[in-house]
Amino acid sequence: MIDQLDLKQLRVFVRVVETGSFSAAARSLGMSQSAVSQLVRQLEDGLRVRLLDRTTRRLQLSKVGADFMPGIQRLLADLDRQLQDLRDLREHRRGHVTVACVPSVALRLMPRVLAAFQREHPMVAVTLKEISRHQIFAALRGGDVDLGIANVPGDDPELDASRLLVDNFALVMRRDHPLAARDAVSWAEASKAGLVVMASGTGIRLEIERGVADLGQGMPIHEAEHPATLLALVEAGVGVAPLPSLAWPEASHPVLTWRKLVEPVIERELYLIWRIGRDLSPAARALQRGILSGAQEIRERTVSG
Repeated sequence: MIDQLDLKQLRVFVRVVETGSFSAAARSLGMSQSAVSQLVRQLEDGLRVRLLDRTTRRLQLSKVGADFMPGIQRLLADLDRQLQDLRDLREHRRGHVTVACVPSVALRLMPRVLAAFQREHPMVAVTLKEISRHQIFAALRGGDVDLGIANVPGDDPELDASRLLVDNFALVMRRDHPLAARDAVSWAEASKAGLVVMASGTGIRLEIERGVADLGQGMPIHEAEHPATLLALVEAGVGVAPLPSLAWPEASHPVLTWRKLVEPVIERELYLIWRIGRDLSPAARALQRGILSGAQEIRERTVSG
């Protein structure tokens, strides 16, 4: 019966047709000629049709076999492609991973991670979403992203997390700002200098408000939702910006610099987060390891520095 057919019969039949004889097919498959002949016969019996016309001098497709052959070749080719795709996914040679992270992580950590990841896994595509921490948690719970990076993961029963790194806050300013002559700046002094800060509800702002009760001390505060915007505002002379280390400008920046913020010292803990019970793809697990490794390099560089 048709439901008794198997892939081996189909592959042997195709090889017989492609090579033109049972003996040639047997040699290419590493099988005996009798075994090849038997498998083709079983295929014909299952279909209840003759696929090959056999004579003592030649072997050729029957009319039914000629109609059957192109379809079975396409079927086997499609199956081989699907199996190869599965092997590629298993070995994370191919795939797609979506990561949601707070903007400062996208600015500094993820470019380093993805540069290394791309060298190892050039056929894996990564979508990077820069969204707020609350949006990250919602996207993880909804299954819209594979991994998230944010601070303060909380006690969500649907999410699990691994701490990535801790970065400190400093005050970013122009090199010609009067506070640039100091080794460290207190939060009170920073507030009097005119702050530009991350908007309310962002992870960075949350950390600041946890550590400083009266942000700004009555002075006007300009807000933005992306660290890169704050850096542009500082460079334009609008004010000074308290930012964690991942959002600082490069040390070689011609205009901007930073000084440690003290009284109090505020730190931010960043976590790699995923949904409990979600089976991460091999590609996502590979990127998960890459993110953890990238964070480890940053920690080691910070300690050695």
